[in-house]
Amino acid sequence: MSERKDDWMELAYEAIPNVLSVKWSDELSVESDQFFQTVVTLFATIQENKVANLIIDSGIPAGGVLTEEVIHYFIQHIPHTTLKNIAILESPDYLWDNNLYQVIKLLINSYDLPIGIRLVKSVAAAKSWFPAAIG
Repeated sequence: MSERKDDWMELAYEAIPNVLSVKWSDELSVESDQFFQTVVTLFATIQENKVANLIIDSGIPAGGVLTEEVIHYFIQHIPHTTLKNIAILESPDYLWDNNLYQVIKLLINSYDLPIGIRLVKSVAAAKSWFPAAIG
């Protein structure tokens, strides 16, 4: 397993079963420049490792809504990834979870991407869904 951690995010990649986990700091506003930079890092890591399965742990964001810049970056880069499944870990903030889910789902549907997405209660639930989603 390879790991990367800084003040704003943690990335952990497991080559087998090809799972990348990302967790953002609760102190990080999704409207900040630092958040945008973490998204750039996330996509670089996905590309570099040809990640198929992504687990997103957004924590409890320090406020804000996804900016046009972040959404545009997703639109530009998600079609060029090897992602097959995205699992979003449920947080105490249902509205945030649902917003994130809906934005990603809209991108998947709008661009007809072969990516599954699901809200899950735990990392174990995400990992157990991945093989079923692949098969």
